[in-house]
Amino acid sequence: MARPTAKTPARTAKHADGTQTGAGSTIPAPRLLPWQMQASEQLQLAWRAGRLPHALLVQGAEGVGKRGFAAWLACAVLCDTSREHGRAPGAFGESLPPPIAGSPDDPEGSLQGCGHCASCLLIHAGSHPDLAWVAPEEGKQQISVEQVRAAIDRLAKTSYRQGYKVAVLEPAHQMTSGAANSILKTLEEPSSGSLLILLTSRASSLLPTVRSRCQKITISRPSNPEALAWLEAQTGQTADAALLEFSGGGPLRALEYAERFEALDLQMQKDLEELLGGHTDISRIAAEWAKEALPERLIWLDLWLISVARGSLAGNADRFTFPGRRVHLPSLPQTLNISSVYALVDRLRTLRAQLSRTALQRELAVESWLIGLLDVLRAAYVAQRR
Repeated sequence: MARPTAKTPARTAKHADGTQTGAGSTIPAPRLLPWQMQASEQLQLAWRAGRLPHALLVQGAEGVGKRGFAAWLACAVLCDTSREHGRAPGAFGESLPPPIAGSPDDPEGSLQGCGHCASCLLIHAGSHPDLAWVAPEEGKQQISVEQVRAAIDRLAKTSYRQGYKVAVLEPAHQMTSGAANSILKTLEEPSSGSLLILLTSRASSLLPTVRSRCQKITISRPSNPEALAWLEAQTGQTADAALLEFSGGGPLRALEYAERFEALDLQMQKDLEELLGGHTDISRIAAEWAKEALPERLIWLDLWLISVARGSLAGNADRFTFPGRRVHLPSLPQTLNISSVYALVDRLRTLRAQLSRTALQRELAVESWLIGLLDVLRAAYVAQRR
């Protein structure tokens, strides 16, 4: 993988996690979030005891800030002054972890990037020679074996700055089988001063041999009140509970979706109303969905079907809540087969998983799923007329 280069304003875009994307690799801004303090303290204790693991599996749902957390850890480990001067105010706007219990007056050895030394500035520029940040190449769904071998090779060499060498693989569950197998030797026989960080939202998809050789760091979703409070602080506006549910409870994903959620919500309602009312055909809808924002549309459909099932069980399938608000669609039959609805949800989730792993023929896959949806509804209408 090519070494990351500094980004210029004209060629970059900023994301909710602070990532600057441009022509090269992307490295998010080092950032600790309020709900990550337990995970950071776990690493602080290991660092102070001189027992920082050589391999970490950072796991958690989408949108909880795993990338920024990994960048914070890389910055702290690579920082020129962290071992000499202990805690220092961060320069990237990150929240600092609380002092470790038992030694509040002895900050030496704290795991915290200073934000001002040469190493921290190189990370901020995306060009630290001892940091390899590996993600699927543009247009690809998986991390290749060549990418992983290049990162492993950098871990095996002498540090450019006489400190740690760090490699981050994300998302780790999207490594090819060859790539996953290629890191096993590194996990079993790590080179001195190396740290391998695997980021994943689907740890179960990793090889058991990979999972067992990493220390697990779990970043949990914050509670809804905590997440909504954080969103309000970021946007200066009242947070939408529907947006948070749409985002799977991940605050950073909710922040990323905020601008386009309302428009997507209205468009999906319109499309479904036309489809269920017989005013358009499946092929047109499938083509439009496959062309733009398909992952978000599938999430919306997932929540819609769950709401349909709950509404049907409660006897009000014609006026259900999605999520946290009323949705006005054509009346749905009261005789919906709940098992069939949940089977549609399962198919939908399989489709979502396939989208992240394979070069799926999107339009055909969506059309097939929509045919299944109409079949379930037709069967319910027939049963209702009996």
